[in-house]
Amino acid sequence: MGWHSGDHLVGPYILPDRLTGPRYLIFLEQILPELLDSAHVTAATRTSMWFQQDGAPAHFSISVRNHLDATCGERWIGRGGPVHWPP
Repeated sequence: MGWHSGDHLVGPYILPDRLTGPRYLIFLEQILPELLDSAHVTAATRTSMWFQQDGAPAHFSISVRNHLDATCGERWIGRGGPVHWPP
Protein backbone atom coordinates (compact mmCIF):
# COMPACT_ATOMS: atom_id res chain seq x y z
CA MET A 1 0.00 0.00 0.00
CA GLY A 2 1.33 3.44 -0.87
CA TRP A 3 -0.04 6.98 -1.04
CA HIS A 4 0.79 10.08 -2.98
CA SER A 5 0.60 13.45 -1.23
CA GLY A 6 1.54 16.42 -3.36
CA ASP A 7 5.10 15.74 -4.39
CA HIS A 8 5.68 13.06 -1.74
CA LEU A 9 5.25 9.30 -1.97
CA VAL A 10 4.10 7.92 1.38
CA GLY A 11 4.92 4.26 1.94
CA PRO A 12 5.01 1.60 0.79
CA TYR A 13 3.73 -0.43 3.69
CA ILE A 14 2.79 -4.11 3.43
CA LEU A 15 -0.43 -4.92 5.28
CA PRO A 16 -1.02 -8.41 6.71
CA ASP A 17 -2.36 -11.06 4.31
CA ARG A 18 -5.33 -11.61 6.57
CA LEU A 19 -6.42 -8.03 7.23
CA THR A 20 -9.10 -7.59 9.90
CA GLY A 21 -10.83 -4.50 11.21
CA PRO A 22 -8.72 -4.42 14.41
CA ARG A 23 -5.45 -4.86 12.47
CA TYR A 24 -6.44 -2.14 10.00
CA LEU A 25 -7.36 0.18 12.87
CA ILE A 26 -3.88 -0.33 14.38
CA PHE A 27 -2.44 0.64 11.00
CA LEU A 28 -4.58 3.81 10.85
CA GLU A 29 -3.86 4.84 14.44
CA GLN A 30 -0.17 3.96 14.73
CA ILE A 31 1.53 3.23 11.41
CA LEU A 32 -0.06 5.77 9.04
CA PRO A 33 0.85 8.79 11.23
CA GLU A 34 4.47 7.55 11.33
CA LEU A 35 4.51 7.15 7.53
CA LEU A 36 3.15 10.69 7.11
CA ASP A 37 5.76 12.00 9.55
CA SER A 38 8.60 10.24 7.70
CA ALA A 39 7.38 11.72 4.40
CA HIS A 40 7.37 15.18 6.03
CA VAL A 41 3.67 15.75 5.37
CA THR A 42 2.88 18.95 7.28
CA ALA A 43 -0.01 19.39 9.70
CA ALA A 44 -1.54 21.93 7.31
CA THR A 45 -1.44 19.42 4.46
CA ARG A 46 -2.93 16.69 6.66
CA THR A 47 -5.94 18.84 7.53
CA SER A 48 -6.72 19.31 3.84
CA MET A 49 -6.06 15.72 2.74
CA TRP A 50 -8.83 13.30 1.75
CA PHE A 51 -8.72 9.64 2.74
CA GLN A 52 -10.12 7.08 0.29
CA GLN A 53 -10.61 3.36 0.71
CA ASP A 54 -12.65 0.66 -0.97
CA GLY A 55 -15.39 -1.47 0.56
CA ALA A 56 -13.22 -4.31 1.87
CA PRO A 57 -14.65 -5.88 5.04
CA ALA A 58 -11.73 -4.64 7.22
CA HIS A 59 -12.35 -1.09 5.96
CA PHE A 60 -16.05 -1.32 6.86
CA SER A 61 -15.67 -2.26 10.53
CA ILE A 62 -17.43 0.12 12.87
CA SER A 63 -14.22 0.88 14.78
CA VAL A 64 -12.48 1.90 11.53
CA ARG A 65 -15.42 4.06 10.43
CA ASN A 66 -15.60 5.71 13.87
CA HIS A 67 -11.87 6.43 13.74
CA LEU A 68 -12.12 7.94 10.26
CA ASP A 69 -15.12 10.04 11.31
CA ALA A 70 -13.12 11.35 14.28
CA THR A 71 -9.86 12.00 12.41
CA CYS A 72 -11.02 12.88 8.89
CA GLY A 73 -14.49 14.28 9.49
CA GLU A 74 -16.24 14.66 6.16
CA ARG A 75 -12.98 14.13 4.21
CA TRP A 76 -13.05 10.40 3.70
CA ILE A 77 -14.43 8.32 0.86
CA GLY A 78 -15.56 4.74 1.38
CA ARG A 79 -18.36 2.33 2.11
CA GLY A 80 -20.30 3.74 5.07
CA GLY A 81 -18.46 7.06 4.90
CA PRO A 82 -19.69 10.59 4.31
CA VAL A 83 -18.72 10.27 0.62
CA HIS A 84 -19.69 6.84 -0.68
CA TRP A 85 -17.33 4.71 -2.71
CA PRO A 86 -18.92 4.29 -6.16
CA PRO A 87 -20.21 0.79 -6.95
